[in-house]
Amino acid sequence: MAEPLPGIEHVILLMFENRSFDNMLGAFYPGSADRGGVPAGFSNPYMGSNVPAWQAPAGSSAQTIPYPDPQESFDHMQAQIDGPYGGMMGFVADYATVTGANPKMIMQYYVAENVPVTCRLATAYAASDRYFASGPVQTWPNRLFSICGTPGYDPDSDLAYLNNEDYPDYPAIIGQLDYSSIFEQLDQAGQTWRVYHDDEWPIAVLVKYVWDRWDWVLSGGDVWPFETFFDDVQGNTLPSFSLIEPRYQMDTYDPFRHEAPTSNHPGSSSAWSSTGVPISISCGEQLLANVFLALVQNPELFAKTLLIVTYDEHGGVFDHVFPPVAVSPFGSPMGNYDYTQYGVRVPTLFINPYVEQGLFPPESVTPLPALDHTSILATLRDQFALSGSLSPRVDSAPTLAGLVDPSRQPITPPSITAPQCTWSPPEAHEHSEPIVRSMLYRSASATRKPD
Repeated sequence: MAEPLPGIEHVILLMFENRSFDNMLGAFYPGSADRGGVPAGFSNPYMGSNVPAWQAPAGSSAQTIPYPDPQESFDHMQAQIDGPYGGMMGFVADYATVTGANPKMIMQYYVAENVPVTCRLATAYAASDRYFASGPVQTWPNRLFSICGTPGYDPDSDLAYLNNEDYPDYPAIIGQLDYSSIFEQLDQAGQTWRVYHDDEWPIAVLVKYVWDRWDWVLSGGDVWPFETFFDDVQGNTLPSFSLIEPRYQMDTYDPFRHEAPTSNHPGSSSAWSSTGVPISISCGEQLLANVFLALVQNPELFAKTLLIVTYDEHGGVFDHVFPPVAVSPFGSPMGNYDYTQYGVRVPTLFINPYVEQGLFPPESVTPLPALDHTSILATLRDQFALSGSLSPRVDSAPTLAGLVDPSRQPITPPSITAPQCTWSPPEAHEHSEPIVRSMLYRSASATRKPD
């Protein structure tokens, strides 16, 4: 079988949180019914009138919109996607159910100055406006789709997992999901992998196979702190597949540490309060810039590396394209939901010197395919000759074939400067807690997970 990504030896997946395509990239491409950015005049009904899509001016205050956190449970997503107002017309009405929310804020989409790195990379390389979350569900199910090809289900009740809290022993679930994963397939094929985590316990360790291969006391095994990614790029020791997980909140595993979240998740920075300092997307922009700049500084490695930047789910933020039907990941029907519909579109970038600039798939591809997180798994399967089936969804997923062509004239890297992270902790804080106290908090499994 031909490699879908000729010349590519390394794939990096950087997965942020909870933004839609229209929210992040809707200003940069013409909009139509089934692709592109925000169409002219797009709005959602609310209280007898229409709330149009709008853009906040450049500035740090806009980089925390929407705040507070939108609704993102399965039931709320159903209301947003196909509620009483019709397809993709329920975002404003649903956001109005959030205490303290201004319903208008859910319809904001960014000007280039507020997402400068994302905008520059999307226009210099390739972006997909046909990439959907794997299901209209929360973070955990979608992230499990991205590494296991399925969200999983309760074998006793035959109920598919839809929300984070549906999983057994939530939130103390580390290492309890004994699912086959892309990591196991890579090991079986003699390929290499690493999970890089930005000062958080990565969600990938929900999977037992990953948890068993992490020496979290000594920061070793196959799961490493984020800063080691830069060492691996510089030292040409990047594995076949890398998963980068951002910092989800400032204090999830240690309430005595206040670090800027880098996840781009709307809402509070604090795992312990829903009304804390808002997360600023400037910090995620800074992280993305640093990852890109590290690759550019090693051009030989960059030429054979594909950086995929995407988001786990839309998180309640508006988009105008109705999610198409999807293949169920399960071999038999579930008692509640079979995942036969994708989630809302999420912004996705493909970065390599030999991608074709513009939107992927291109207009010339017919019928127009729908990509999701399992398309990455299907691509890795074919690229590295992996064996076994993770799920029927992965088996049927379109790959990224046609994205990379080494015969093209290479793209000159755009000039990018890592922006300032404008987030600040809620109060002056000294990192003076004893190491023992910090380690106790970091080793505790009964903590709130990002949603």
